[in-house]
Amino acid sequence: MKLDIKGIAILAFIAGLAAFFLLTPGGGLKSIPPTTVQTLDGGSLSLDSLKGKPYLLTFWSTTCPGCVGEIPVLEALDHKMQGSGFRIIAVAMPYDETPAIQAMRAQKGISYTIAHDQSGELSKQFDVRVTPTSFLVGPDGKVAVQKLGEWDAAELEQKVRELMKG
Repeated sequence: MKLDIKGIAILAFIAGLAAFFLLTPGGGLKSIPPTTVQTLDGGSLSLDSLKGKPYLLTFWSTTCPGCVGEIPVLEALDHKMQGSGFRIIAVAMPYDETPAIQAMRAQKGISYTIAHDQSGELSKQFDVRVTPTSFLVGPDGKVAVQKLGEWDAAELEQKVRELMKG
């Protein structure tokens, strides 16, 4: 009896696809835990308080070329979405020095919220190992997209606008 490799491959693909849709939790990958971040300006921001509108939580570093290259994309999106309720929270890694973060903010004209994960607890909680790592969070507080690496400006804006529509 001759094995039909193509048929077996198609059947395996369909089974995998079915398992993915049956086992993936609805409404997003995972919920964002009730966490408070310390902003660079000395304040605190509860991520739980952002429910109701989408936001981008992005982990970055001043020494990461991709992170620095992504700043203009995030800054442009922040300006486009001003007044919509959408927020960008950029979390600097524990190994970043506060003066370097402040200098980068001034040099690049960053107007969105910057937090500093000085203790490393936040990056540990989100299992961030490389930068940039981003979590696009929906109004329901669940991760809609988790991305390693830089965002494409058009793709990010499209995804944010989709989340804004609900």
